Amino acid sequence: MLSIVVALIFEIFNGIERLLWKRRIRKFVPAEPPVFIVGPWRSGTTLLHNLLCQDPKASYTTTFHAVFPQIILTQSWWVKPLANYLGPSKRPFDNVRMDMDFPQEEEFGLMNMQPESIYKFFIFPSDFDQIIKDELFTGELPEQKLAAWKKNYHEMIAKASFNTGGSRYISKNPCNIPRLGLLKEMFPDAKFIFIHRNPYKTVESLYRFILEVFPGVQLQETPADFTRENVVLLFEQIIRTYLKDRNLIDPQNLVELSMDEFLQDPTGSIRNIYEAFNYDNFEEVAPIFEQYLQNDGQSKSGAYETENETIRLVNLYLSDVLDILGYDRVKAG
Repeated sequence: MLSIVVALIFEIFNGIERLLWKRRIRKFVPAEPPVFIVGPWRSGTTLLHNLLCQDPKASYTTTFHAVFPQIILTQSWWVKPLANYLGPSKRPFDNVRMDMDFPQEEEFGLMNMQPESIYKFFIFPSDFDQIIKDELFTGELPEQKLAAWKKNYHEMIAKASFNTGGSRYISKNPCNIPRLGLLKEMFPDAKFIFIHRNPYKTVESLYRFILEVFPGVQLQETPADFTRENVVLLFEQIIRTYLKDRNLIDPQNLVELSMDEFLQDPTGSIRNIYEAFNYDNFEEVAPIFEQYLQNDGQSKSGAYETENETIRLVNLYLSDVLDILGYDRVKAG
């Protein structure tokens, strides 16, 4: 009964926001081409996103926006402090600081607006493989669902710009990797950053991450046959799709870098991105990046070994990808 009452109250708030902002959202056009960070999960995308969002020109989806996309512009003045008080101060899987105003992956907000997202697998782990099959390639959705998805994504970017005030929307969303053509169609001059990590480490980290998230959100029991192979097959689809579709992006609008390069010299990597995209304010904002790196710039996830099963699966499914991305092959012990 309480859930029904709360849902009805928030539906009233949703209606108020639609009434007050619908016209401005519909007419919104980004002042600058958006930037899409499309690295796979567990590949340094969060730090890269957080850094780029320190630029005052950046707009971005906040954590509050991702959780409450329908009321971000009208009710945040009272809901956000409450959410900050009740929510965790750090991400449990890597100890990155959290706050309702921090940059966040917009896929979570999209999932709160419409159902087409592979992140349903966190809630329904028994259907992991089927959800990946049905939801990974958004551009293949039926026409009506695709039109709704585009409308909702446009709304996410518009509200992010109104909320954070920047002119350049910065997205971090691994789910966008199979949407490169779709995003290019929606935003012809968009910029893309692909950051990658050693596949052995990526798969191991992603597998552990998913298992850590399942217990807190799942509505189904995690199946006994959910293994690293499920994860490596998802990663294989993602990485092969990127390698196939990256030629859709104009070379001057694409930057590729490895996580190792980025972590070795974050400020230098950001400088290279600014130069590649012809942004002229790097020297102005460099001190802001440096301050962020000193205060918040490193995660503190626990150390772990890459299991032999992960090594075996990566060698089985991704041996050619290792060569393409420039990573040495490892033999299972």
